[in-house]
Amino acid sequence: MAAKRVTQHRILDLGATLILIAIVSTLRATLLPAGDEVVANTATPIGILLQNLQERIPTLAAVVWTLCVIFAGLSVGRYAAKYSIYPAYTLMAIPILGVMAAAVMVSGDYLVSSAALLLMLHATKYLHRGIMRTKSFGDLSLSMLCFGTIPLVFAPAAIFYILLPVMVLVIHNSWREWVVTISSLIFPPLAVCYWSWCAGEEFTTPIEQIYNSIFTPSEFHLFATLNPASILLLGVVIMMVLCAVSLIISDKYSLKVNSRAVMRFNSLLLVACIAIFFFPSSTATTFVLISVPISMLVPLIFVRMGMGFTETLYRLMLLTAAINILAMCWQ
Repeated sequence: MAAKRVTQHRILDLGATLILIAIVSTLRATLLPAGDEVVANTATPIGILLQNLQERIPTLAAVVWTLCVIFAGLSVGRYAAKYSIYPAYTLMAIPILGVMAAAVMVSGDYLVSSAALLLMLHATKYLHRGIMRTKSFGDLSLSMLCFGTIPLVFAPAAIFYILLPVMVLVIHNSWREWVVTISSLIFPPLAVCYWSWCAGEEFTTPIEQIYNSIFTPSEFHLFATLNPASILLLGVVIMMVLCAVSLIISDKYSLKVNSRAVMRFNSLLLVACIAIFFFPSSTATTFVLISVPISMLVPLIFVRMGMGFTETLYRLMLLTAAINILAMCWQ
């Protein structure tokens, strides 16, 4: 019965939607940036290298960002179907990631945002593969290595160092997984500290830089950049997320055990990403991190809820995204 209610969209239509969103939103952000989109991220060991590189190749950086959004959207749709996360086949994660990563607002730090998006994508991919298929410590370790590298690119994501060990205990109630999580999570910053020490600086210099960057105000004001169209767009997405979470909580037979663990982790990861907005160093790059867990949660409603309701929400999301892109040209 559930399969009959699935909203069917061809991959060509979804891919074309993603590509159009990525290209148009990047052109708009490059030519007519709105509000605080141009606010740079605070310095981090890897982030500052990417920012310096972007100063030399600004046009190529925008192209790289566009390609990363397209790649991430297609990848998240592919592995969600490949690992059978949902009760029925769906590729709706493809356009949803594009909308959240690029249609709400786009950070002017294209290379930093690209790196954060790719790290977030692979972090969730390895974790989902470990839960759904391999059950191996290797996938858990690879996932935590990616999560541990994100704060080296985007400072406010350092909240992952605190929250991820607790989140993993929620889905893996074993101290072995917890030890693997901790050791893999702290390896990237320790590796950067060792490199800093070999270069003649203090061993803790990168850690101090990240700590200072977390609490350094970025001068980014979220509500100053939003407009009525973007607020309506976020309202539609929030409605979709709440519907997905309600399905996870209320219908215990809607998902398999492993799929439920994946969705539980995605829900907690979304909460952790939203918490980044409360840091003074938060910027528009935060939407890049949020786009991944949202694109994994929302497709559940397309396979478990009525086609008329979900199709209306989907079309409303695309409509408000298009209006928002146009509105930000004159903001």
